[in-house]
Amino acid sequence: MTEATTPKRRRLRGDGALFEDTSGRWRGAIVVTDPDTGIRVRHTVSGRTMAVARERLDKLRRDLGQGIGLKPGRPKTLAAYVAVWLPSLRQRVRPSTWRSHEQYLRSYILPAIGAAALAQLTPTSVERMTAAMIGRGLSPTTARGARTTLRMILRDAERDGVVARNVAALARPPRLVRHELQVLTADETRRLLDGTAGDDLGPLFTVAAVTGLRQGEILGLRWQDVDLVGGAPTLTVNRSLARTADGYELAEPKTARSRRTLDLAPVAVAALRRQRTRQKAARLAAGDLWQDTRHLVFTDQLGRALRGANVTHTFSDALARLGLPHVRFHDLRHGAASMLLAQGVPLKVVSETLGHSGIAVTADTYAHLDRAQRREAADAIERAIGGAS
Repeated sequence: MTEATTPKRRRLRGDGALFEDTSGRWRGAIVVTDPDTGIRVRHTVSGRTMAVARERLDKLRRDLGQGIGLKPGRPKTLAAYVAVWLPSLRQRVRPSTWRSHEQYLRSYILPAIGAAALAQLTPTSVERMTAAMIGRGLSPTTARGARTTLRMILRDAERDGVVARNVAALARPPRLVRHELQVLTADETRRLLDGTAGDDLGPLFTVAAVTGLRQGEILGLRWQDVDLVGGAPTLTVNRSLARTADGYELAEPKTARSRRTLDLAPVAVAALRRQRTRQKAARLAAGDLWQDTRHLVFTDQLGRALRGANVTHTFSDALARLGLPHVRFHDLRHGAASMLLAQGVPLKVVSETLGHSGIAVTADTYAHLDRAQRREAADAIERAIGGAS
């Protein structure tokens, strides 16, 4: 008994992918790589005769060379697109901003929808993701941040022609629950400044409380940005100390309007002069160990940039020691804004002082204080023309 054998396909010598199959029909194939996905895709033709198959194969080669008839590979997933997008983002944004987007992706977005094809995402997909985040106990603010990151990614994907629409922009954002800002009162702020005047970070707390600078802006402040001479001392925000994968570096401020020059109150001038004296003494004590190459205003005893986490912990300890309410270090910025508004400083001036991207941000953040000012304005009108008919 002889073993049955399957007839072999006959390939035409010299024509590469042109061959005759077991049924006697001639077929041709060309494999191309999908430029979007990197996946190899096989395109085929067939004909009853070798000549017909060759003619169709030649036409297929010409068409593919012109981009005609290209078959897409498997749909590109969000994770695959992000793998290329995230490294390129590093060159366009501040290090802290990049870290924020990377964390949203790693912790929330990719675990939820990273395996989904970009073209299959819908606004509902995004809303389910943010709803699930809140359902796990995360704040609406965190969920909105994840949506913001995804919206940025899909905006670039739409620009690249990878998706037809930005579904994250179409998705409804989670409802934000407004919480009353927790700030120190003017009296409590005075107690903080008096109680930490002799501390290593006392001058830093004073500058933060009376200028409203962001923590990164304070830590990135250089002596060339401070003018304490003359009748109008000023402070200019040009850089912000940002954390990177390799440590800390001076980066661009958060927004274009974050670059600003502030007139300094006498209490801030005194604090900065005190800091300059302290730093000179520390530099003499450190000798050759002094490491400050950026000429930063606030450094440790060896001239190194201060770490934000250490500043925050020291601030919390100072509040507890002085019996003051627990607030975040960032709340010193809110406290400065609150005191300015309470003293009747116009909202536009407060916005410029804080370096907000626009007055709308200030109005939204301090809406409750703005309403109080409007009430005072109405009462002032009543006092001026009260009783008139």
